[in-house]
Amino acid sequence: MVPHVDRPRRAPRLPVSPAPHFCLLAAFLTIAGTSSANAQHVRGQLLDLRTNDPIPSGFLTLLAEDSSIVTTAVSDALGFWRLNVPRAGVYYVAAERIGYQRWVSAPLDVGAADELNTIFHLPPSAVLLDPIAVRAASVRRYLEHSGFFERQRGNFGHFVTPEAIEKRQAARVTDLLTAIPGVQRVTAAGGSAGPAQIQLRGSSLSQGGSCRPRVFVDGLMYSHGDSRPLQRSESTATEREDIFQRMDQALSLDDIGHPSTIAAIEVYRSASQVPAQFGGTSVETLCGVIVVWTHTGRMRAGGR
Repeated sequence: MVPHVDRPRRAPRLPVSPAPHFCLLAAFLTIAGTSSANAQHVRGQLLDLRTNDPIPSGFLTLLAEDSSIVTTAVSDALGFWRLNVPRAGVYYVAAERIGYQRWVSAPLDVGAADELNTIFHLPPSAVLLDPIAVRAASVRRYLEHSGFFERQRGNFGHFVTPEAIEKRQAARVTDLLTAIPGVQRVTAAGGSAGPAQIQLRGSSLSQGGSCRPRVFVDGLMYSHGDSRPLQRSESTATEREDIFQRMDQALSLDDIGHPSTIAAIEVYRSASQVPAQFGGTSVETLCGVIVVWTHTGRMRAGGR
């Protein structure tokens, strides 16, 4: 369907009055605002070709004869727009908005102090969703390369897949884990507000109680958790180690980002389940391990 574009119309010019009392005002305008008085404009309205409804937030571009960009504007809530033309000459106006076909006008001959009015009717254009499918395929390649699906097939631990994350529509990352048996979500304040911590029940260290697991994000250590090598005495702990431990205890999975940034999650409740690449069965994984894979990590890895 060919877009309908009204022929530009020149706005009527005011008649020049020779009355004497206008002379002083005219002289003042000539001295103080010559460039403003001789300014020229192209304005109009952007409409949907199918419904004739206004198109808000449309992007208008004034192009010179060599197609270089002179200036731009955005249509308002009623589709109206205005472009200031720096000098007389021949120009083109391009109009575009997501969901519509881009349109470029015929040449517009703009004279000094002209104000042209035109209406663009843009035909709707379907927005292709291919990039979403490409992104999903890219995420699966990244998780495959990271060994996520291989470990899932090994039937050790619990796995939150990309499909489960999308279906859950959770508000926080910690909400993605609350349905897994043995996972407990706690807050410092004891209620539902404030930073949340994840603890695992039945881990090797807790003997039926709960403790904070070690956390990896995109293969890198994020939080050490509660399980650490035993110290010979509390006096051997340095002040720096004490500060580091308190900082580590303040970290929350929710600090990683919004759930929409998470690609997948692995949860290993006991050290005997933890894969070798995340510490295996050791004193440092007695509280279990959580592994988080993000879309950011996929992009850093080159979208594999």
